[in-house]
Amino acid sequence: MTDLSLNDLTILYVEDDEEMRGQVVHFLHKKCARVLTASNGREALKCYDERRPDMIVSDIMMPEMDGLEFAEIIKRRAPSMPIILTTAFNDSAYLHRAIDVGVDNYVLKPIDLGKLHAAILKSADLLLKTRALEISRAQLEAYHQAAEEERALVSELMKRMMQPELMVDPQVRYRLEPADMVSGDLVAFRRARSDRLYIMLADSTGHGLPAALNLLPVNHVFYSMVAKGLPLAQIVEEMNWAVKVQSPADRFVSAFLACIDTYNHVIESWNGGIPSAMLVDQAGEIYHSLIPKNLPLGILDRTFTAQTEIFQWSRPSQLVVYSDGLVEAENEQGIAWGEHNIQRVIKEMPEAQRFDAVSSELHGHLGTRRAFDDMTLLMVDCVMRA
Repeated sequence: MTDLSLNDLTILYVEDDEEMRGQVVHFLHKKCARVLTASNGREALKCYDERRPDMIVSDIMMPEMDGLEFAEIIKRRAPSMPIILTTAFNDSAYLHRAIDVGVDNYVLKPIDLGKLHAAILKSADLLLKTRALEISRAQLEAYHQAAEEERALVSELMKRMMQPELMVDPQVRYRLEPADMVSGDLVAFRRARSDRLYIMLADSTGHGLPAALNLLPVNHVFYSMVAKGLPLAQIVEEMNWAVKVQSPADRFVSAFLACIDTYNHVIESWNGGIPSAMLVDQAGEIYHSLIPKNLPLGILDRTFTAQTEIFQWSRPSQLVVYSDGLVEAENEQGIAWGEHNIQRVIKEMPEAQRFDAVSSELHGHLGTRRAFDDMTLLMVDCVMRA
């Protein structure tokens, strides 16, 4: 370390001996930016309050208030303030008290200016490193606060985007539990003017803020095109292109979409990367699976043509759709919950209790462990309307 580290520092030098004070001040003026002086502890305390120096060099034996008492007051106010004491006594009692006070260093009198310089450099080095650490910590806290504000903003945007006040339908129940403040899963459903029910479960790559941003174009396309009553295949194709052009190359969206016509008992569906959806009867038996036959949204270009599946149910049923985060949720032993458990709960429980039972057993499996991915469950009653 060189004297350059002292260029911007102000040192308060406290010494009642006028001749000694003059010699040391002359020396210090050559080494640092500014030198403040005081002849006793009380005067030094007043100077400290008014000028806030970067470092203090003080004699111990002084009238009115000695150096140790002065140092003790300063250390209570500013524990990180570097303080170097000068003393004519090599007395262990003084040294022990100086250690208790938190003094950084001491130099014996008569003062060897070389040793004083070395002590100042050592304290200055620690001071500058401490300040650099404080600046880094402040920058990190500011970054963290800004990131939290951004996450909260996107979280609020996602809530508004999902339009929860409009997501009420007697046939639909859903639960979305994000692993982060912002979810990378999305549930959407809306009835078209024909009373057909459109539903969607989308799962963006990853989770949190980057994943959530990837869902914005998907959500917009879904609601705008459902409002126009457009075909499911056309909605999927438009979503695919929106994700393709608006998201980074390594980002895509797995999605399950369906159009449910309860009057004709028909479900038209498209599954791109979501775990197999299930149609289960009142006994909880799976009698049809809607498997992921397609690539996720955002991988193919404009040449992509959506091929939907059409199935007609013949008995009162429930459509069960979930994200991979739900079945991959691990307990304290690292064991995933698995598809077999959701199938078991559905089969064991009465139709009206299945939704809550799945959630309850899932959280029982997790125990105290937090899920590492967003967990989403969607159940739709497929009734037999005449």
